Amino acid sequence: MKILAAGGAGFVGSNFIHYWRKHHPWDTLVCVDALKRRGNLRNLGEAFESPNFAFIEADITDQPTIESILKVEKPDVVINFAAAGRESGRADLCLETNVTGTVRLLEACVNSGVPRFHQVSTADVYGAISLGDDHQIYETEAPRPGSVYAASKAAADAFVLACGSEKAIAVTISRCTANYGPSQTPNALIPETIIHALHNQDIDAPGTGQNVRDWTFVEDHCRAIDRILFNGEPGEIYNVASGAERSDIETVQTLCDALGKSAVQLENVPLPGPKDKLFTVNADKIHDELNWTPRTTWSSGIKTTYEWYLHHMDWWDDQKK
Repeated sequence: MKILAAGGAGFVGSNFIHYWRKHHPWDTLVCVDALKRRGNLRNLGEAFESPNFAFIEADITDQPTIESILKVEKPDVVINFAAAGRESGRADLCLETNVTGTVRLLEACVNSGVPRFHQVSTADVYGAISLGDDHQIYETEAPRPGSVYAASKAAADAFVLACGSEKAIAVTISRCTANYGPSQTPNALIPETIIHALHNQDIDAPGTGQNVRDWTFVEDHCRAIDRILFNGEPGEIYNVASGAERSDIETVQTLCDALGKSAVQLENVPLPGPKDKLFTVNADKIHDELNWTPRTTWSSGIKTTYEWYLHHMDWWDDQKK
């Protein structure tokens, strides 16, 4: 199999490339990334040593260039990891990469005869529910995005599904809960906590710090995409969640305890709308239909993550610059 990973130099994309090389060593991987904001060649590391790996610097919004690449590479599947605007909330970045970029990438796939397209989306498109609410969020739930970033991803998902219905291309979508693991950008909650704890600095916490998130270790997310590529049904959405639900304060305290640091002071950042939310989804569908279950416990995932940051201080120092 030949896979083209758009946005493959970012956090999830680069972890997927390492995962795929380990579990499918005979397959060919082509990483296309504009190296803006999240993309970093250092994330790809040993992949460059493989004869079955290639990197091409290109922007998914540049449709003619992407079409040229696809016609030369002839991948069996294109996976769209490219995303922008989560941290900044900038509408222009969200629109450019998440919506326009997805549209042009998918149209390039159709025009180039690529048979399969997988969209890496986010559980954020569903919004959040109030703590204590037992409502289950399934794939059939209508999107209720609570941020510009989530709205742009929901719009992109709608286009992907529509294109899959109208065009000669099989499409699938995965919507994962909050990811964590090695090489995540330093301004996300878990790496930010690790870095600030090591420097005995305070960190910002959304709202009161009582928001609860389901955390999925990035390698488990990669395995979910693996299952979807081989066994997923065209036109289907698959929620991905681990069941590791922790409040922001619990997450920070867990990391501080693991690092042997006194608890970092949380500085509350006011949020609009109802306070103390739960960010999670029901992942029964991928469990039941594709036999996917998370293999990484919260404790082992956290240990792997903070150890990676401890051994890669030059990486995150460079990222922060």
